[in-house]
Amino acid sequence: MIRKLLAALAGLAVLATPLQAVASPGQVRITPYVQVDKVVAAGTFAKVYDPGVGETEPWYYNDHTLVQDRATGTWHVYAITHAEPANPLDEKSFGHATAPTPNGPWTKQPPALIADPAAGESHIWAPYVLYDAGTYYMYYAGGTSDHTAYRMHLATSTDLVHWTRDAAANPLFTDGFDGRDPTVQKVGDQWVMYYTANSTPAGGNHIVAYRTSTDLRHWSDRRTAFQHPATGTFGGPTESPFVVQRGTDWYLFVCCDGGYESTRVYKSKDPLNFTIDQLVGTIPAHAAEVVQDGQDWYVTGAGWGKGGLFIAPLDFAKVQVTKGRVVSTAHYRATIETSPRAVLTGLEIDPAGGRAYRPALDSTGRSTAPYLAVGNFGATDLSGPAARVDAGRSSLTLRGISFGDEPVTADWSFDFGPTTFDTRLDWTVHGATNAPVWEVALNVDSALADQGDPGGFGRNGDVAGLPRWSMATGQGLSVVTAYREGSAWSADNHWYDPSTGAVAWQPLWQPGGRPLPPGSYDGGSWRLGFSGTERDVTFAESLAAGLN
Repeated sequence: MIRKLLAALAGLAVLATPLQAVASPGQVRITPYVQVDKVVAAGTFAKVYDPGVGETEPWYYNDHTLVQDRATGTWHVYAITHAEPANPLDEKSFGHATAPTPNGPWTKQPPALIADPAAGESHIWAPYVLYDAGTYYMYYAGGTSDHTAYRMHLATSTDLVHWTRDAAANPLFTDGFDGRDPTVQKVGDQWVMYYTANSTPAGGNHIVAYRTSTDLRHWSDRRTAFQHPATGTFGGPTESPFVVQRGTDWYLFVCCDGGYESTRVYKSKDPLNFTIDQLVGTIPAHAAEVVQDGQDWYVTGAGWGKGGLFIAPLDFAKVQVTKGRVVSTAHYRATIETSPRAVLTGLEIDPAGGRAYRPALDSTGRSTAPYLAVGNFGATDLSGPAARVDAGRSSLTLRGISFGDEPVTADWSFDFGPTTFDTRLDWTVHGATNAPVWEVALNVDSALADQGDPGGFGRNGDVAGLPRWSMATGQGLSVVTAYREGSAWSADNHWYDPSTGAVAWQPLWQPGGRPLPPGSYDGGSWRLGFSGTERDVTFAESLAAGLN
């Protein structure tokens, strides 16, 4: 059936016949496209365990591990756990629950391990458990006040209930920035521990590091299995690495590239070498782990504000049909995906109008798209597909865009001109959200090195309000996003992420969140324009003036 579908769609794999593709001749061209791929994908996630059961307040699970008792067949889950709201530096215990199958029903057990200051642990994170020769090995990060020297620790058990720290081996090694989230696989005649770190302990590129061992206690010097182009310290796009083998292929799952609940999957023949161009799928989950139960494969997820453990079937060869439009003029070419996500995946520009396009917007972070943050900061709910696409001669409207399991949709419209284009968001809240809303935002994801606004350049982090314009800029290029003043129902904040070149325009931004009552909300209007001059403030002011 898959072979027949691929054959039937083969002629559509790059571009379909233009649907009224030409607007004004020589100005705006809109061309539909369909692309067919085999990807790693999850089915529908189901919540199978709530750690708040028996507590007086909500609790969460975060990075976790599942393992089956070799003697009894019982499944065990161990996880970072804490009462809501999130407080990572106070996560001092590993939650523990048991079940007959990964799908449950899960029964709460006493904590498996509690942070021990005498062992150098101010908090403990991200357990991973494996079995070898009659012993279960639990690897985890022991947090310290020095984020450049986190300690990797080991505890062992023979029954998956009673755990003893290996005082003689601990710490196995130290690493930063927040070197953590271990997972271990057998590769040939050695064990390989993968974990998230940075190219230097003080920062640099986010990487998946690895070390090798023959006895599960003594580990080699660090090497790099995967390097992401993004840089930074806390968090990043290489968190929660998980490596699994199927046949001759190895798969690397890493969070949180593109959002808090976004796990990217990379495929390689070499378990010690994965590259950014080997992307084969995206899983809508945080801290994903892969579980095999007999012939069945599953992927799990958890996280702050999610209320527990989730699980979904995992398909390593799902047929994915991607649809969208390519919009081009002599000055720019934009690729707008409409399904399975509503997202502007890329924008290339030529300010001179000669079609010598250069990358301007990309998808190194959250992509250029609307998103929600519900129950926590960050893109907890990314844009899903558009329920309907209305295409005019020089316009597109993506209607009924969904956002995870929230009762919220958005209409996202574009009006294309020869040298600039306008975009607008309209939000509709259909019912009560699952938790207070921290952010309602449009993320603009650039491919340029520097960012600024009327308050200056070299921006990093939160800046109150919505400015007249924001600019991504580099040598010989400025991409300006001008804001129509008063077009959003609120104007709380904008946030810069220099590691990915992104700015998030946030009409709603409030740590701790606030209710978003049912109704319609004007989400803002912007005009995107381009200059061949670096840091072209004069152009930015002119673009904003023309919009206002």
